[in-house]
Amino acid sequence: MTIASRNISGIILLVIVIAGCTSTQKRVDLIAPLRALYAPVHDMKIVVSAGVTLDEYSSRVTDALLKFRNSEDGCNQIAVKLSDPNQKAQAAEVCQHLTTAMDAYVAAKDYFGDTHKTDLDPFEEGKNNFIDNSAYLDLRARFPGLEEVPPSNENNPVPNRIYWRGDVLQALWKLANQESQTAKEMIDRLAQP
Repeated sequence: MTIASRNISGIILLVIVIAGCTSTQKRVDLIAPLRALYAPVHDMKIVVSAGVTLDEYSSRVTDALLKFRNSEDGCNQIAVKLSDPNQKAQAAEVCQHLTTAMDAYVAAKDYFGDTHKTDLDPFEEGKNNFIDNSAYLDLRARFPGLEEVPPSNENNPVPNRIYWRGDVLQALWKLANQESQTAKEMIDRLAQP
């Protein structure tokens, strides 16, 4: 092997290494806005798992929503920076999953209440433990992935059915968790070279 061919081989190897590093750094820079958008959604997952009162939850969801809205430009930034249409579509899907998760966490604060328990007095004075059928159907339309919640009065005709607030709350939290987990998995796949 001549000196010239060794130099050419060395230059080619150097170009490949530099291109790989540059590509990796670009990917990290492009994924950072999605990770920033994921962070407040993940914070809410932790809040829910810790168990909080309505006042604590409202405060934490407001904080998370502010962080989320501040990071929301990340979806627009990444869409502009990505050239691969497949990656653009995946990034848009991640943003949709995270937006749905945050919307579910925000909506959940309106559904704090008792869950369906056999020893619970559903008509305890001063408590509003139920939502009516129309409010439930509106919520299902807003969140198509929402798990079906059994009505508290299955024997009543559909328009007269009511649902336990706490059951709806749990379904919203479950949906938010599923959406955020899907987004996290997609972000991790986008971050891979």
